[in-house]
Amino acid sequence: LSTYLFLILFSFSAPSFADDISDFQIEGVSIGDSLLDYMSEEEIKENVGFVYEDKKFTVSYYNKSSEVYDEVAIEYKSKDKTYKIHGVQGVIFFENNIEGCYKKQDEVEKEISSMFTETKKKNWGILKLHLKGEAAEGSMYKPISFGFNNGDAISVSCYHYSDMPQIDNLKISLSSKEFVNYIKHIAEPANN
Repeated sequence: LSTYLFLILFSFSAPSFADDISDFQIEGVSIGDSLLDYMSEEEIKENVGFVYEDKKFTVSYYNKSSEVYDEVAIEYKSKDKTYKIHGVQGVIFFENNIEGCYKKQDEVEKEISSMFTETKKKNWGILKLHLKGEAAEGSMYKPISFGFNNGDAISVSCYHYSDMPQIDNLKISLSSKEFVNYIKHIAEPANN
């Protein structure tokens, strides 16, 4: 059952020696594709959910009906008229159930580890989630990352929001090397 769930989550078609994240898909969407293959430019603009502070990257929500994910978000460079995809995130909500999220995260992590022995895996443990604005103290996340030799990455992370546990979630992310480096650059360091 665990393997079946993982196959549904990733919908991938890559051998275990693959070192190219573009072979992987979330809801049929891959890194390196054009978002225009999935949405019109008007739909992309109507579904913008977030623009990073420096406006280098934008996130649009992909509103295709999904039996697996509650939400799918796609990152691309804000000024790129080809809308080349640099990140894809599938989110599953665990309403008031962070322990359920950790259990599912462990299942997905084990499947990835067994299938992709050449990736560099890192379990970061539970870290403080630094949020801007009036986010409550005590919010945290637990990321596990898998780095490919070419710099691309898959991450499987559980997020717990102390002030809104109804939106605790598991996020499975595919990221290009460029987006991985961008996120590292803008991320605030976690203070344990």
